[in-house]
Amino acid sequence: MKGTKIVAILIGFLIASDCNGQFTDNFSDGDFTNNPSWSGDNPKFTINGGKLKLQAVAVSEGAFLSTSSQAMHLATWEFYLQMDFVPSSTNFARIYLVSDQPNLNGPLNGYFIKVGNTTRDVSLYRQSGTTETRMIDGLDDRVNLSSVKIKIKASRNASGVWQLFSDAGITGTYTSEGIATDNTFTASSYFGVQCTYTSTRSDKFWFDDFVVTGTPVPDTSPPVLISTTTLGQQDASLLFSEPLDRTSSQNPSSYLVLTLGPAEQAVLQPDQKTVRIHFSSALVNGFSYTLQVNGVKDLAGNTMNITRQALLFFQPVPSKTKDIIFTEFFPDPSPQLGLPNAEFVEIYNRSHDPFNVGGWKLSDGSSTGIFPSQIILPGEYWIVTAAASVGLFSGFGKTLGLSNFPTLNNGGDAITFKDTNNLTIDSINYTLAWYRDSDKQEGGWTLELIDPTNPCGEEDNWEASTDPRGGTPGKQNSVIANKPDLTPPSLFSVFPEQPTRLVLSFDEKLNAASLGSGNFQLKPSVSVSHASFKDIGQRTILLDLQDSMALRQLYSLEISAIRDCSGNDASPFSVLFGLPERADSMDVVVNEILFNPRSGGVDFVEAFNKSPKFLNLKHWKIGNTVNGSATNIVELFQEDRLLPPNGYAVFTPNPGTIKLQYPESIERNLFKVTLPSLRDDQSSVAMLDDQGKLVDGVSYAQDWHSPFLKNTEGVSLERIVPQGRSNDRMNWISGSSVTGFATPGFANSQLELQGEPAEGEVVVVPEIFSPGPGTNEFVRIEYHFDRGAWVGNVKVMDQQHRLLKIIADNETLGTQGFFRWDGDRDDGDKARMGYYVIWFEIFNSDGTVRTFRKRVIVLARQ
Repeated sequence: MKGTKIVAILIGFLIASDCNGQFTDNFSDGDFTNNPSWSGDNPKFTINGGKLKLQAVAVSEGAFLSTSSQAMHLATWEFYLQMDFVPSSTNFARIYLVSDQPNLNGPLNGYFIKVGNTTRDVSLYRQSGTTETRMIDGLDDRVNLSSVKIKIKASRNASGVWQLFSDAGITGTYTSEGIATDNTFTASSYFGVQCTYTSTRSDKFWFDDFVVTGTPVPDTSPPVLISTTTLGQQDASLLFSEPLDRTSSQNPSSYLVLTLGPAEQAVLQPDQKTVRIHFSSALVNGFSYTLQVNGVKDLAGNTMNITRQALLFFQPVPSKTKDIIFTEFFPDPSPQLGLPNAEFVEIYNRSHDPFNVGGWKLSDGSSTGIFPSQIILPGEYWIVTAAASVGLFSGFGKTLGLSNFPTLNNGGDAITFKDTNNLTIDSINYTLAWYRDSDKQEGGWTLELIDPTNPCGEEDNWEASTDPRGGTPGKQNSVIANKPDLTPPSLFSVFPEQPTRLVLSFDEKLNAASLGSGNFQLKPSVSVSHASFKDIGQRTILLDLQDSMALRQLYSLEISAIRDCSGNDASPFSVLFGLPERADSMDVVVNEILFNPRSGGVDFVEAFNKSPKFLNLKHWKIGNTVNGSATNIVELFQEDRLLPPNGYAVFTPNPGTIKLQYPESIERNLFKVTLPSLRDDQSSVAMLDDQGKLVDGVSYAQDWHSPFLKNTEGVSLERIVPQGRSNDRMNWISGSSVTGFATPGFANSQLELQGEPAEGEVVVVPEIFSPGPGTNEFVRIEYHFDRGAWVGNVKVMDQQHRLLKIIADNETLGTQGFFRWDGDRDDGDKARMGYYVIWFEIFNSDGTVRTFRKRVIVLARQ
């Protein structure tokens, strides 16, 4: 029946209609309220004097009537309008030639003629939703009359050319208001009138002589596939642009999914525009298929050509930490090698699930970039960079651009990757040391992850790219290797940040399960109220305590159930600590110095805490001394570092080398520090606290070494008595050969030999010794007197009372102390095996003289 002309003559009480929705009705009885051909605000309209009249309540509002009409092709619309007032912006009429909705007061798509408004004209408008666009601007003041009587005619041809005419005053002659071309809408469902009025004009509108002719716009276009939506792993819904032929649309072979095959079933839905298809095989989550549609017809018989459209099945699953990881960084593109001059990070989906990263966040703490919607499939690498740099990476791989991409600091930065629930999916805190190459860290090279299956590895699982272009964005890294983490975490330090808070530092990233408050037990008992990570690195745990800890109380922290990011469990262990105090002079002493290392070796300086205090070495410094003042100062630690009573700390440029050359060294007590110059002949070492106050200082010389050593390379100078004077040569001795000539990080080999003289006595310890190098390389001649102000002479005599060695010559003595004999003679020779006598004489100003003679036996040299 398409193409049949529609003729509608209203208000002659005859409406002729055909099968396209027109109708015939007779209003001879004047009752318009229940007329079935019209819908809308029927009670507001009546038949009066053979005309349609607005007869509404006297309030300011709008009223409409509409009737079915599909006329739009080769169509004409004619009508008579009477308004018993001067039209205005609040009193005017709309005649809707075309509308897709019956309610003319609401949003719709169509075309209408407006008569009135502020310019009192007759104009043609297009309406899209609630937006009105004037297409033909009629002559102003055309209806600027106290009583308007006008006939209006409009037409639309097959090409969408609209014309508008009016006959104001009913002269019998139409005047053109204008012409316009518009094909925005090509279908009509309704024709109608709409009146906008104030309370005094609610009965002043009249209509008559409606004549509508035309047909629907012929359908010569095949249907278009508008969208595809998956309804599960085996079902999809396809939406087309128009009603479909049932036979062709329900043919399963019309729908083919490439790589999967044809649909198993196709069902046309009641709206006749939607087809639901079912597949025999399941779709893979996150994978985008190609759907091919062919042979589907519309109701006019127009057949679709082969059409292909993406069909994506995506079922969100909860994301977990490390599902997507960082695999490459490019913080410093200059100097440029073969990569674009733009920073980027690379992410890799190591899980078995796809994720839509839309709304996820990349942040360096100061700025945050928000990801656009994008599905990342398992095994995919994606380059993430600034939005303006996306084009630069077009030849490298899949790329995402962020409008606020955080700047990657060249020297190191902390970067986090979080999902929409603010869960940290991955985080990293890189430094220049991760490059492991001093040249590449200067720029132009990326940092690459070595083993993606070990995403918890940090500095040990990253290094500079080996690709000639400088990196491998968007694909597998050049340094890829199997490097699993099989080592449990180790505790670096425990520090009481406050009397009610402990800071635990570990050597690698921990699992969140390590935060259980029951994992930590203090003795004496102090309850842990809360445990948390200090930062994104998850290497530092904060323990908040319910009560304050006491000063100078030794605490034991028992730790269990600690697990690293890779799942390795540490065995339960305990650590001792106490609240830190301020240091006084000589609380910490320089205890050992290696200033002439072996070939390939490095210097070191050892400090020893001889006080009963726990001391924080943060911001302490080491340097040289010149005329009692410190110079060439180097800071030891920028972070908290607790040194317990009787604790050792060794400072060296390379702890690994020290451990290699001195295997017995205690590794946990070795710290990497750039030392001031320590010359081989003579120099000095100064220790300063965080306020710059001198705590201890030593000025050493090469001849402080044992005279029996032919080569002092790799031999340290060890302090004999921590309480003794730092610059007393007698208080320093060469490291013993038994301990490898040095004791970095543990007790000195020559530390305080046994024996303590009673008051008024002199003791020689040991009585039998073998001059070095060996276990007992010297003897200590210790003294303890009731008062000071003594002057002493100390000599070594052989059995014939011949003088071998003068140890002290008229030296002023304190109340206690010691001298040392290394088994040598004044002429530089070594004493032979045999008996010797230590002759110790003291005298004072009142003439008192006392003499002590002690025997010592020299055995064969080791």
